Amino acid sequence: MKNTFVPTKWTLVFLLLAAMLTLMGGAAVAPALPLISEVFSDAPEFLISMIITLPSLAVACTGYLIGIACDKFGRRQVLLFSLVVFAVAGSAGFYLDSLWAILVSRVILGVGIAGLTTATTALITEYYTGASRVKVLGYQSAAMGIGVLILETGGGSLAEISWREPFLIYLVAFVIIIGVLFAVKEPVSEPRRSHRDNSVKLNMKVLLPIYVSIFIGMAITFLMPTKLPYLIAQVGSVSLTGIGLMLGLMGCCSALAGIFYGRIAARMLRMQVMFLCFFAVGLGCCLLGFAASVGAVALAVIFTGFGQGALIPTIVNWISNEAPVHAMGKATGIFSMALNFGQFASSIVVIPVLVMVGTYSNLFLVTGVFGLLVACVYAVAWMRERRAATQVAR
Repeated sequence: MKNTFVPTKWTLVFLLLAAMLTLMGGAAVAPALPLISEVFSDAPEFLISMIITLPSLAVACTGYLIGIACDKFGRRQVLLFSLVVFAVAGSAGFYLDSLWAILVSRVILGVGIAGLTTATTALITEYYTGASRVKVLGYQSAAMGIGVLILETGGGSLAEISWREPFLIYLVAFVIIIGVLFAVKEPVSEPRRSHRDNSVKLNMKVLLPIYVSIFIGMAITFLMPTKLPYLIAQVGSVSLTGIGLMLGLMGCCSALAGIFYGRIAARMLRMQVMFLCFFAVGLGCCLLGFAASVGAVALAVIFTGFGQGALIPTIVNWISNEAPVHAMGKATGIFSMALNFGQFASSIVVIPVLVMVGTYSNLFLVTGVFGLLVACVYAVAWMRERRAATQVAR
C-alpha cells in the first residue's frame, strides 16, 4: 500500500520553518551571555556557556532514540511533539530564577531540537528524490541560515531589554505547529514501516566518515555563537544588537549558500564541495585570529557562513544516498547526534586550548588552521574522485 499524499508548497514552507529552528536553536540567547554572566556572577564562564551547549549534548544523547521513534511512530508525530517541547522548554529561561533550573530546561530543549532535526530531515529525504531532493536540501540549509539570522538578531535586540527576553523567541514554534497540523502528512504507510523496520541495518562503515565530517564541521563553526561575542568585545565597542547582527550575517551567508546549493552540487564533485566547505570555514576562523576591527570580523564571518551553508546539505544528501529510505529515521538521528555532539564538544575542547593559547584571537587562529588541515584531506579525496570519474568517462 502506498501513501498517496503529495507534498505541497505549504508542506515545504512549514518543513523549512521547522528547519529554521534546528541549527542555532540552542544558541538563540547567545548575545545575552555577557548579561547572564553579570546576573550569575558567582558562576564560572564555562557554566554560563552551558546554556548554549547543553541542548547540543542532549541531542547527542537522544538523537538515535529519536530516530527510532521516527521510524516507529512516524516523522510527523515526532515533529509536532518536538515543536511543543522546543517552545515550552526554550522559553523557560524567561521565568526561571535559578541557573541550575535554566540548565535543566536547556537539556529538555535539546530533546526538542533532536526531534526537529531528525524529523524534518527524514521527511525531506522521503518526500523528494533526485534533483528535487538536492534543491530542497539546499533550501533546508538556507532555512537554517535564515534561522540563525532571525534567532540571533532577534535575541540580540531582545537582550537590549534584559537577559530574560531572548528566551521568548522560542515561542515562535507554536505558530509553526499550526501549519504542520494542516500541511504535513506522514509519507510512509504504517504497514510498510513496521514490516521493514526490524530487518534494517545501516552500513556504518560507509556512514561513519560522513558523521565524523559533520562532527568536525560543527565543532569548528559553533565557536561563533559561544566565543565570537567575547572576541568582538575585545576588538571594539559593539552593542548586543550588533553582536546579534554579526552572528546573523553568518546565517545570511549560510542561507545564500543553501539557496545556490543545487547549482553548486550539479557542477562539482562531492569531495570538491567538501574541500571548499572546510577551506572556507578554516579561512574564516584564521581571519578572525588576525581581525583588528569589526569590518574584519564581518569578512571572516562571511567565509564561515558560506562554508557552513554548503556543508550541511552536502552531508545530508550524502547520507540519503547511502542509507535505505525505511531506515532514514535512524540515519538522520545519528546525523543529528553527530552534528550536535560536535557543537557540545566545541565548548569542552575550547577550554584547554584557550588556556594554552591565551587569547580568543589565538583560539580562532588555531581552530582555523585545523579546519584547513581537514580541507587538505578532502582535497586529496577530491583528486581521487576526479581520477575515478575520468576513468569511468573513458
